[in-house]
Amino acid sequence: MGKHEREDVYIAEKILNDLLNGVKVNKNHREHKLFDCANSLAKRIKQDFPDMQESTHIGNIYGSSIGNIKLILKNREKIYLELKFLESGVGTRANIGQDSLTDFHLFKGKNILSWSDFRGIKKHNEWVQTELNKYKDYPTEIESIEGDSAIYEKAGYLKKVLSVMNQTAITVAEEVLSNPASSHEELAAAKIVKKIVERDREEKLEYISYLKTLTQDHEKIKKFLFLILAGSHTHASLEEHWNVDLPEILETLRHKYYVYYVYKKTLETKVEDYSKRLKNLLDKQISISFMEKQTNVLLSFTDNNGNKIPILRIVFHWKNKFQGIQTPCLNIFDDRYLKE
Repeated sequence: MGKHEREDVYIAEKILNDLLNGVKVNKNHREHKLFDCANSLAKRIKQDFPDMQESTHIGNIYGSSIGNIKLILKNREKIYLELKFLESGVGTRANIGQDSLTDFHLFKGKNILSWSDFRGIKKHNEWVQTELNKYKDYPTEIESIEGDSAIYEKAGYLKKVLSVMNQTAITVAEEVLSNPASSHEELAAAKIVKKIVERDREEKLEYISYLKTLTQDHEKIKKFLFLILAGSHTHASLEEHWNVDLPEILETLRHKYYVYYVYKKTLETKVEDYSKRLKNLLDKQISISFMEKQTNVLLSFTDNNGNKIPILRIVFHWKNKFQGIQTPCLNIFDDRYLKE
Protein backbone atom coordinates (compact mmCIF):
# COMPACT_ATOMS: atom_id res chain seq x y z
CA MET A 1 0.00 0.00 0.00
CA GLY A 2 1.47 3.34 -1.06
CA LYS A 3 1.73 6.46 1.10
CA HIS A 4 -1.31 8.18 -0.44
CA GLU A 5 -3.44 5.05 -0.19
CA ARG A 6 -2.50 4.66 3.48
CA GLU A 7 -3.48 8.28 4.08
CA ASP A 8 -6.82 7.71 2.32
CA VAL A 9 -7.50 4.68 4.52
CA TYR A 10 -6.45 6.62 7.62
CA ILE A 11 -9.00 9.34 6.78
CA ALA A 12 -11.65 6.66 6.12
CA GLU A 13 -10.99 5.19 9.56
CA LYS A 14 -11.53 8.61 11.15
CA ILE A 15 -14.76 9.04 9.15
CA LEU A 16 -15.94 5.64 10.37
CA ASN A 17 -15.11 6.57 13.94
CA ASP A 18 -17.19 9.77 13.65
CA LEU A 19 -20.10 7.81 12.16
CA LEU A 20 -19.97 5.26 14.98
CA ASN A 21 -19.96 8.03 17.58
CA GLY A 22 -22.80 9.94 15.94
CA VAL A 23 -20.53 12.88 15.13
CA LYS A 24 -21.51 14.97 12.11
CA VAL A 25 -19.13 14.28 9.20
CA ASN A 26 -17.88 17.45 7.50
CA LYS A 27 -18.41 18.19 3.80
CA ASN A 28 -14.83 17.33 2.74
CA HIS A 29 -15.02 13.94 4.39
CA ARG A 30 -18.45 13.23 2.88
CA GLU A 31 -16.85 13.75 -0.53
CA HIS A 32 -13.88 11.49 0.30
CA LYS A 33 -13.37 8.56 -2.08
CA LEU A 34 -13.85 6.02 0.74
CA PHE A 35 -16.82 7.69 2.46
CA ASP A 36 -19.32 5.15 1.10
CA CYS A 37 -17.09 2.31 2.29
CA ALA A 38 -16.85 3.84 5.77
CA ASN A 39 -20.61 4.35 5.83
CA SER A 40 -21.24 0.70 4.92
CA LEU A 41 -18.83 -0.44 7.61
CA ALA A 42 -20.52 1.80 10.18
CA LYS A 43 -23.93 0.28 9.42
CA ARG A 44 -22.56 -3.27 9.70
CA ILE A 45 -20.67 -2.60 12.94
CA LYS A 46 -23.71 -0.94 14.56
CA GLN A 47 -25.75 -3.97 13.52
CA ASP A 48 -23.17 -6.37 14.97
CA PHE A 49 -22.73 -4.38 18.22
CA PRO A 50 -26.07 -2.74 19.05
CA ASP A 51 -24.92 -2.11 22.64
CA MET A 52 -21.85 -0.13 21.54
CA GLN A 53 -21.35 2.91 23.75
CA GLU A 54 -18.36 4.58 22.16
CA SER A 55 -15.70 4.16 19.50
CA THR A 56 -12.05 5.21 19.57
CA HIS A 57 -9.81 5.50 16.53
CA ILE A 58 -6.52 3.79 17.39
CA GLY A 59 -5.25 3.26 13.84
CA ASN A 60 -1.90 4.77 13.00
CA ILE A 61 -0.37 5.09 9.53
CA TYR A 62 3.01 4.39 11.11
CA GLY A 63 1.83 1.15 12.69
CA SER A 64 2.27 1.84 16.42
CA SER A 65 -0.61 -0.50 17.29
CA ILE A 66 -2.70 -3.29 15.85
CA GLY A 67 -6.36 -2.75 15.21
CA ASN A 68 -7.85 0.45 13.85
CA ILE A 69 -10.96 0.91 15.99
CA LYS A 70 -11.65 0.12 19.66
CA LEU A 71 -15.29 -0.22 20.71
CA ILE A 72 -16.49 0.09 24.29
CA LEU A 73 -19.75 -1.75 24.95
CA LYS A 74 -22.28 -0.81 27.63
CA ASN A 75 -20.83 -3.47 29.93
CA ARG A 76 -17.38 -1.78 29.39
CA GLU A 77 -16.10 -4.72 27.36
CA LYS A 78 -13.43 -3.73 24.81
CA ILE A 79 -13.69 -4.89 21.20
CA TYR A 80 -10.86 -4.35 18.70
CA LEU A 81 -11.52 -4.03 14.97
CA GLU A 82 -9.06 -4.27 12.07
CA LEU A 83 -10.40 -2.65 8.86
CA LYS A 84 -9.60 -3.71 5.30
CA PHE A 85 -10.68 -1.69 2.24
CA LEU A 86 -10.44 -4.07 -0.72
CA GLU A 87 -10.96 -4.17 -4.46
CA SER A 88 -11.74 -7.89 -4.42
CA GLY A 89 -11.85 -11.05 -2.28
CA VAL A 90 -9.61 -12.64 0.33
CA GLY A 91 -8.90 -15.95 -1.43
CA THR A 92 -5.49 -16.27 0.15
CA ARG A 93 -4.99 -15.24 3.75
CA ALA A 94 -2.00 -13.15 2.69
CA ASN A 95 0.37 -12.58 -0.18
CA ILE A 96 3.70 -11.32 1.07
CA GLY A 97 7.22 -10.69 -0.19
CA GLN A 98 9.37 -13.61 -1.26
CA ASP A 99 11.96 -12.97 1.48
CA SER A 100 9.55 -12.32 4.36
CA LEU A 101 10.71 -15.28 6.47
CA THR A 102 14.21 -13.84 6.58
CA ASP A 103 13.28 -10.13 6.33
CA PHE A 104 11.45 -10.49 9.65
CA HIS A 105 14.26 -12.63 11.15
CA LEU A 106 12.22 -15.74 11.92
CA PHE A 107 15.53 -17.64 12.09
CA LYS A 108 18.43 -16.85 14.40
CA GLY A 109 21.99 -16.28 13.28
CA LYS A 110 24.07 -14.21 10.92
CA ASN A 111 24.26 -14.41 7.14
CA ILE A 112 20.94 -16.23 6.82
CA LEU A 113 20.17 -16.72 3.13
CA SER A 114 16.92 -15.31 1.82
CA TRP A 115 15.08 -17.15 -0.95
CA SER A 116 16.25 -14.55 -3.48
CA ASP A 117 19.86 -14.84 -2.25
CA PHE A 118 19.64 -18.62 -2.53
CA ARG A 119 18.37 -18.40 -6.11
CA GLY A 120 21.22 -16.03 -6.88
CA ILE A 121 23.75 -18.60 -5.69
CA LYS A 122 21.98 -21.23 -7.80
CA LYS A 123 22.12 -18.88 -10.82
CA HIS A 124 18.38 -19.30 -11.21
CA ASN A 125 17.85 -16.72 -13.95
CA GLU A 126 20.80 -18.01 -15.94
CA TRP A 127 19.59 -21.62 -16.09
CA VAL A 128 16.02 -20.50 -16.82
CA GLN A 129 17.30 -18.39 -19.71
CA THR A 130 19.32 -21.34 -21.00
CA GLU A 131 16.23 -23.55 -21.01
CA LEU A 132 14.06 -20.92 -22.69
CA ASN A 133 16.68 -20.41 -25.40
CA LYS A 134 16.29 -24.05 -26.47
CA TYR A 135 13.10 -23.03 -28.28
CA LYS A 136 14.13 -21.95 -31.78
CA ASP A 137 10.96 -20.36 -33.15
CA TYR A 138 10.50 -17.15 -31.17
CA PRO A 139 9.43 -14.10 -33.21
CA THR A 140 12.23 -11.68 -34.09
CA GLU A 141 10.88 -8.97 -31.77
CA ILE A 142 11.13 -11.35 -28.78
CA GLU A 143 14.61 -12.62 -29.75
CA SER A 144 15.89 -9.03 -29.59
CA ILE A 145 14.84 -8.51 -25.96
CA GLU A 146 17.53 -8.79 -23.28
CA GLY A 147 17.73 -9.28 -19.50
CA ASP A 148 14.89 -10.39 -17.26
CA SER A 149 12.36 -9.02 -19.75
CA ALA A 150 13.56 -11.67 -22.20
CA ILE A 151 12.68 -14.37 -19.66
CA TYR A 152 9.18 -12.99 -19.14
CA GLU A 153 8.45 -12.50 -22.85
CA LYS A 154 9.80 -15.91 -23.90
CA ALA A 155 7.90 -17.70 -21.14
CA GLY A 156 4.74 -15.82 -22.12
CA TYR A 157 5.22 -16.83 -25.74
CA LEU A 158 5.58 -20.51 -24.81
CA LYS A 159 2.30 -20.27 -22.92
CA LYS A 160 0.68 -18.98 -26.11
CA VAL A 161 2.15 -21.86 -28.12
CA LEU A 162 0.61 -24.26 -25.60
CA SER A 163 -2.70 -22.32 -25.51
CA VAL A 164 -2.62 -22.14 -21.72
CA MET A 165 -5.94 -20.74 -20.51
CA ASN A 166 -7.46 -21.69 -17.15
CA GLN A 167 -5.14 -24.60 -16.36
CA THR A 168 -1.59 -24.30 -15.09
CA ALA A 169 1.19 -24.30 -17.68
CA ILE A 170 2.64 -27.56 -16.33
CA THR A 171 -0.75 -29.33 -16.61
CA VAL A 172 -1.11 -28.25 -20.24
CA ALA A 173 2.52 -29.15 -20.98
CA GLU A 174 2.02 -32.69 -19.67
CA GLU A 175 -1.16 -33.07 -21.72
CA VAL A 176 0.68 -31.93 -24.85
CA LEU A 177 3.55 -34.36 -24.21
CA SER A 178 1.12 -37.27 -23.87
CA ASN A 179 -0.84 -36.35 -27.01
CA PRO A 180 0.42 -38.04 -30.24
CA ALA A 181 -1.25 -35.28 -32.28
CA SER A 182 0.83 -32.48 -30.70
CA SER A 183 2.81 -30.36 -33.16
CA HIS A 184 6.60 -30.05 -33.18
CA GLU A 185 6.32 -26.49 -31.78
CA GLU A 186 3.95 -27.58 -29.01
CA LEU A 187 6.21 -30.48 -28.01
CA ALA A 188 9.27 -28.23 -27.92
CA ALA A 189 7.49 -25.65 -25.76
CA ALA A 190 6.03 -28.31 -23.46
CA LYS A 191 9.42 -29.92 -22.80
CA ILE A 192 10.93 -26.56 -21.84
CA VAL A 193 8.05 -25.57 -19.55
CA LYS A 194 8.10 -28.97 -17.84
CA LYS A 195 11.87 -28.83 -17.34
CA ILE A 196 11.75 -25.33 -15.80
CA VAL A 197 8.84 -26.08 -13.47
CA GLU A 198 10.39 -29.34 -12.27
CA ARG A 199 13.84 -27.83 -11.71
CA ASP A 200 12.32 -24.83 -9.92
CA ARG A 201 10.46 -27.24 -7.63
CA GLU A 202 13.71 -29.02 -6.77
CA GLU A 203 15.34 -25.65 -6.07
CA LYS A 204 12.49 -24.68 -3.73
CA LEU A 205 12.79 -28.00 -1.91
CA GLU A 206 16.53 -27.47 -1.51
CA TYR A 207 15.94 -24.01 -0.03
CA ILE A 208 13.31 -25.32 2.37
CA SER A 209 15.75 -28.07 3.42
CA TYR A 210 18.25 -25.30 4.17
CA LEU A 211 15.69 -23.46 6.32
CA LYS A 212 15.07 -26.69 8.23
CA THR A 213 18.69 -26.66 9.47
CA LEU A 214 18.36 -23.19 11.02
CA THR A 215 17.49 -22.23 14.61
CA GLN A 216 14.03 -20.70 14.84
CA ASP A 217 13.18 -17.50 16.72
CA HIS A 218 9.87 -18.52 18.27
CA GLU A 219 9.02 -15.06 19.60
CA LYS A 220 9.33 -13.49 16.16
CA ILE A 221 7.44 -16.41 14.57
CA LYS A 222 4.61 -15.87 17.05
CA LYS A 223 4.58 -12.14 16.30
CA PHE A 224 4.56 -12.88 12.55
CA LEU A 225 1.61 -15.28 12.97
CA PHE A 226 -0.49 -12.94 15.11
CA LEU A 227 0.07 -9.93 12.87
CA ILE A 228 -1.11 -11.95 9.87
CA LEU A 229 -4.15 -13.22 11.76
CA ALA A 230 -4.84 -9.66 12.94
CA GLY A 231 -5.07 -8.44 9.36
CA SER A 232 -1.52 -7.73 8.15
CA HIS A 233 -1.84 -9.45 4.79
CA THR A 234 0.99 -7.78 2.86
CA HIS A 235 4.72 -7.30 3.39
CA ALA A 236 4.16 -3.53 3.75
CA SER A 237 1.51 -4.03 6.42
CA LEU A 238 3.77 -6.40 8.36
CA GLU A 239 6.55 -3.79 8.19
CA GLU A 240 4.21 -1.06 9.44
CA HIS A 241 3.25 -3.10 12.51
CA TRP A 242 6.54 -4.86 13.21
CA ASN A 243 7.63 -2.29 15.81
CA VAL A 244 4.66 -3.21 18.02
CA ASP A 245 5.97 -5.30 20.92
CA LEU A 246 4.72 -8.88 21.15
CA PRO A 247 3.32 -8.37 24.72
CA GLU A 248 1.22 -5.46 23.39
CA ILE A 249 -0.07 -7.62 20.53
CA LEU A 250 -0.91 -10.43 22.95
CA GLU A 251 -2.69 -8.04 25.32
CA THR A 252 -4.84 -6.66 22.48
CA LEU A 253 -5.71 -10.16 21.29
CA ARG A 254 -6.85 -11.19 24.76
CA HIS A 255 -9.89 -9.08 23.96
CA LYS A 256 -12.34 -9.85 21.17
CA TYR A 257 -10.72 -9.08 17.85
CA TYR A 258 -12.47 -8.91 14.48
CA VAL A 259 -11.27 -8.16 10.96
CA TYR A 260 -13.83 -6.25 8.86
CA TYR A 261 -13.55 -6.22 5.07
CA VAL A 262 -15.39 -3.78 2.80
CA TYR A 263 -15.32 -4.04 -1.00
CA LYS A 264 -14.94 -0.72 -2.78
CA LYS A 265 -17.03 -1.56 -5.84
CA THR A 266 -19.99 -3.32 -4.23
CA LEU A 267 -19.77 -1.91 -0.67
CA GLU A 268 -20.33 -5.46 0.57
CA THR A 269 -18.93 -6.09 4.05
CA LYS A 270 -17.55 -9.28 5.59
CA VAL A 271 -16.20 -10.06 9.04
CA GLU A 272 -13.83 -12.64 10.53
CA ASP A 273 -14.02 -13.50 14.21
CA TYR A 274 -11.06 -15.52 15.42
CA SER A 275 -11.25 -14.18 18.99
CA LYS A 276 -11.56 -17.55 20.72
CA ARG A 277 -9.02 -19.28 18.50
CA LEU A 278 -6.53 -16.44 18.89
CA LYS A 279 -6.89 -16.55 22.66
CA ASN A 280 -6.20 -20.29 22.63
CA LEU A 281 -2.89 -19.60 20.86
CA LEU A 282 -1.64 -16.84 23.15
CA ASP A 283 0.33 -19.17 25.44
CA LYS A 284 1.44 -21.60 22.74
CA GLN A 285 4.92 -21.86 21.27
CA ILE A 286 4.60 -21.35 17.51
CA SER A 287 7.04 -23.13 15.23
CA ILE A 288 7.78 -23.44 11.54
CA SER A 289 7.08 -27.04 10.56
CA PHE A 290 8.37 -28.84 7.47
CA MET A 291 6.85 -31.63 5.40
CA GLU A 292 8.66 -34.03 3.13
CA LYS A 293 8.71 -33.07 -0.56
CA GLN A 294 6.42 -30.07 -0.08
CA THR A 295 7.16 -26.57 -1.42
CA ASN A 296 5.49 -24.99 1.58
CA VAL A 297 6.04 -24.70 5.32
CA LEU A 298 3.55 -24.53 8.19
CA LEU A 299 3.15 -22.28 11.20
CA SER A 300 2.12 -24.79 13.88
CA PHE A 301 1.79 -25.49 17.59
CA THR A 302 1.97 -28.76 19.52
CA ASP A 303 -1.23 -29.88 21.27
CA ASN A 304 -1.46 -31.67 24.63
CA ASN A 305 -1.13 -35.03 22.89
CA GLY A 306 2.13 -34.06 21.21
CA ASN A 307 0.54 -33.58 17.77
CA LYS A 308 1.62 -30.76 15.47
CA ILE A 309 -1.44 -28.63 14.61
CA PRO A 310 -0.95 -26.43 11.53
CA ILE A 311 -2.41 -22.91 11.65
CA LEU A 312 -1.17 -21.32 8.43
CA ARG A 313 0.45 -22.78 5.31
CA ILE A 314 3.12 -20.66 3.57
CA VAL A 315 3.63 -21.57 -0.08
CA PHE A 316 6.72 -20.61 -2.10
CA HIS A 317 5.15 -19.41 -5.33
CA TRP A 318 5.61 -17.46 -8.57
CA LYS A 319 2.64 -15.25 -9.46
CA ASN A 320 3.12 -14.78 -13.19
CA LYS A 321 3.72 -16.93 -16.29
CA PHE A 322 4.55 -20.23 -14.56
CA GLN A 323 6.66 -21.53 -11.69
CA GLY A 324 10.25 -20.27 -11.83
CA ILE A 325 9.63 -17.31 -14.10
CA GLN A 326 8.22 -14.04 -12.71
CA THR A 327 7.24 -12.39 -9.40
CA PRO A 328 8.23 -14.79 -6.61
CA CYS A 329 6.16 -14.44 -3.44
CA LEU A 330 4.86 -16.28 -0.40
CA ASN A 331 1.16 -17.18 -0.51
CA ILE A 332 -0.38 -17.85 2.89
CA PHE A 333 -3.47 -19.99 3.43
CA ASP A 334 -5.50 -21.03 6.47
CA ASP A 335 -4.77 -24.57 7.59
CA ARG A 336 -6.32 -27.14 9.93
CA TYR A 337 -6.60 -25.06 13.13
CA LEU A 338 -8.52 -22.26 11.41
CA LYS A 339 -10.70 -24.61 9.34
CA GLU A 340 -12.00 -26.95 12.03
